[in-house]
Amino acid sequence: MYNVLLADDEVLDLRGMERFIPWKELQMNVAAVVSSGFAALDYIRQHPIDILITDIRMPIMSGLELSREALQLLPQLKIIFVSGYEDFHYAKQAMELNVQSYVLKPVEDDEMIEVLQKVKCQLDLEQQQSRLKSDYYKTLPMLKNDLLLGLLDGQHGSESTHSDDLLLEQCGISPFMPHRIAVIEIDDVAWKLNACSEIEAKQIINRLYQTVLDYSTEHRIRSLCKLSSREFALVLQAEHITECEKMLSRLIECIEVRFPVTITVGLSSTAASLASIQASYHQAKQALDYKMLAGKSRLIQFAELESGSFEEVQSLEMRLDALFAEMSNYRLVQIHDELEHVFTLIRRMKSKSTVYNFAIQIISRLDAYLAGLNENLFQMLGMRMENLDILFKFETMDDIQSWLRRRVFEISEMLHVKKQKKNNKLLESVCAYVEEHLAQNIALRDVSNLFSFSPNHLGVLFKQGTGINFSDYVVERRMEKACELLRDPHFKIFEVAGRVGYKNLTYFSRQFKDKYGMTPGEYRKQC
Repeated sequence: MYNVLLADDEVLDLRGMERFIPWKELQMNVAAVVSSGFAALDYIRQHPIDILITDIRMPIMSGLELSREALQLLPQLKIIFVSGYEDFHYAKQAMELNVQSYVLKPVEDDEMIEVLQKVKCQLDLEQQQSRLKSDYYKTLPMLKNDLLLGLLDGQHGSESTHSDDLLLEQCGISPFMPHRIAVIEIDDVAWKLNACSEIEAKQIINRLYQTVLDYSTEHRIRSLCKLSSREFALVLQAEHITECEKMLSRLIECIEVRFPVTITVGLSSTAASLASIQASYHQAKQALDYKMLAGKSRLIQFAELESGSFEEVQSLEMRLDALFAEMSNYRLVQIHDELEHVFTLIRRMKSKSTVYNFAIQIISRLDAYLAGLNENLFQMLGMRMENLDILFKFETMDDIQSWLRRRVFEISEMLHVKKQKKNNKLLESVCAYVEEHLAQNIALRDVSNLFSFSPNHLGVLFKQGTGINFSDYVVERRMEKACELLRDPHFKIFEVAGRVGYKNLTYFSRQFKDKYGMTPGEYRKQC
């Protein structure tokens, strides 16, 4: 509904317009009716108005004077003048004010309705454009982020659109300027924030991101991109390149002072243009991966890494992934072997601090892995984050390996016990379902859908837990139930067959005989 203000010093004209114009049909509401320009202006100062209908000649303050003042307060206000023939010379001044229409008295209802319909169309159009503009600006950060993600992944090429180029310009990025990519990662989120609730942890991460955003804006960098909840990237160009190392180092220090977590930054080498931005992004990611050996809360530059470092990091990552998989599956021999492989690689490291850093990284990675299983490392081991100081008290690699091996076996045992309990509950639920639906068609596919498993996976779990295939279990329970019913002479044999899910009496009798060596009738006689 659009709000309309009527202003005229002639009361009869006012009441006539208020009464005889179908305002509701026009989706308009007469918000107020006033008899002077001053009263109209006072109302406009205090209330939102979309349309002003005013007599052009009123005492003390004319309609023209009212309109000039009103437009200063509400620039989007639509104004309709009404006046007699003798005042038509005011029309030129009215047009200068960009007034929507000029209606002569006596006002014809049809003429006023036509004018109002045109004004409504214009207001509708302006509202639609305003909504589109608002929606665009709301989605602009998301559009910029998606564009930057595509840019880093090498998806922004010759097929880029004009709107993409405009977005790049808004990000302060020129395709032909040299650049460096910085990838920022929040360190040890899983265990440094484990004492916080999920909401508190999210709030801390959001505040940290906002701090990075504010810091970037302060240095006139508009190319911050969210890679994930704990990783961000910056495309640094032009004047930022020469200062980026100092700038990023100051950002690391700022985060360390303000937050319970730290950040580590991987920085690529300088490249000539955006044509090689994907390669620069991979360089920054590789530099960031090297924090496993170099430590956290620091700037790691790709150009400073030694040759062979990437292979070492990748090999360690693969070994850790294999170790965690074996822990999850409770394969004790394989856990021991994978730990040996991991520490064989660690023994190649030259410095004591690098070994300690890597040991901490193993704990951090393990905690993140367990978090994905809805487990908490510190709760499982009954320890606090501060207890990790014990690693720095060990004097030899063997001490660290021995301590870690015990912890890994403990965790694997706990996961195995929990999985067994979980599977037992699942199997109990599946068996209860079978018991309740013996009279109906029972298929493994339907049961697996009910419990959100794939048929193959549920079938394997069922066989492991019960020692029998699911289909064989269903037949066995049906036969046992049939025996129970056959002992009751009130049930006819075909009724017993129906109650245990057999519509075909012949097939029921054949399966019963295969199971017990006699027909249902013979079994009943024996009972």
